[in-house]
Amino acid sequence: MKANSASVIFQVSDLRRAIEFYKEVLGFEEEFVFGDPPFYAGVKKGSVVVHLNSGEENKSRKGMGSLYVFCDEVDSYYERIKKTEVEIISKLDTWPYGMRDFQIMDLDGNLLCFGCQVEQGEQRYS
Repeated sequence: MKANSASVIFQVSDLRRAIEFYKEVLGFEEEFVFGDPPFYAGVKKGSVVVHLNSGEENKSRKGMGSLYVFCDEVDSYYERIKKTEVEIISKLDTWPYGMRDFQIMDLDGNLLCFGCQVEQGEQRYS
């Protein structure tokens, strides 16, 4: 077997509200919505897909997810996010482990980190 890709599944309390947050605030696109009434959806930014689930089967896991999104650069995206009401958990910085990243929380408490690799010796601390 060859694994081709993966997607995180975040448990959310209100699917429609979560979709709007990811689209309007974080700049994702709606990829699909499933169920009648809807309880499962996918949102996409670049090649990163986040699945959102408001079903009862994992209700206890709401807000317990986390995701690290590897990007080509993060400074401009961070500037965009700072202008919103998103809860920033960790401000943009360059870290000794060779990444420049920041962390935010979605509406349900799921943690998202956006980061890019930096050249060794690059000293761009915020």
